[in-house]
Amino acid sequence: MTVDFMYRICQYCVNKAQNGYLTPEEFNLTIHQAQLSYASSLIGHQQQYQYGRSQSRISFGQNENVRQSLTPVIYSVRIPVDTFGFSPYPTDYQKMDAIIDIYGHPVRFISQDRSYSYLSSTIDPIATNPGYELVYNGFRFYPSSIGNVDLSYVRKPPSIVWGYTQNPLTGEPIYNPLTSSDPVWFDVDCFDIIVRALKMIGVNLQAADVYRFADEVKNAGQ
Repeated sequence: MTVDFMYRICQYCVNKAQNGYLTPEEFNLTIHQAQLSYASSLIGHQQQYQYGRSQSRISFGQNENVRQSLTPVIYSVRIPVDTFGFSPYPTDYQKMDAIIDIYGHPVRFISQDRSYSYLSSTIDPIATNPGYELVYNGFRFYPSSIGNVDLSYVRKPPSIVWGYTQNPLTGEPIYNPLTSSDPVWFDVDCFDIIVRALKMIGVNLQAADVYRFADEVKNAGQ
């Protein structure tokens, strides 16, 4: 789905609801916040965690469908680890997925309150079964000599931008694909993001309504 089609759907829904005109600036701001909200819901809200369960009601590690929706923003990158065992988060980092060492072995998570047990274990030595802690500005790896690791993580979604030029006679904004940025999401997820964006601007519609309006926009060639 292109950003232009998303904007036309939102504009059509706003007109249907008689809520005035949605400017490009309002759309760009709202649609970006909506996609951040959507990504957050897929990752899992801490408020939804239940006693005795390690996962929230919805989270990307919980089932295939949720993870499938998040695949456009799941990235893999090899990151260097310094001699102190530290590596900073990537600049677009949002949530850890998995860490693998250069030999293809998983690197396990270690919580700070249990680090002593892991680091001093003779049954499960840290030298052959590496681990990492999450600190405020990056990862702390054990052993510190682990070297480079492969990180899979959820990144911050790139901004969705409806770029435009102005008609010199009317001042009307005209879509400009050269300055626009399309969403990275699958179409079905784009509709959920549109629903969230519309709610932010005061248009409360169900996904089925947005699907129907999208068909009307497509059929009318708007």
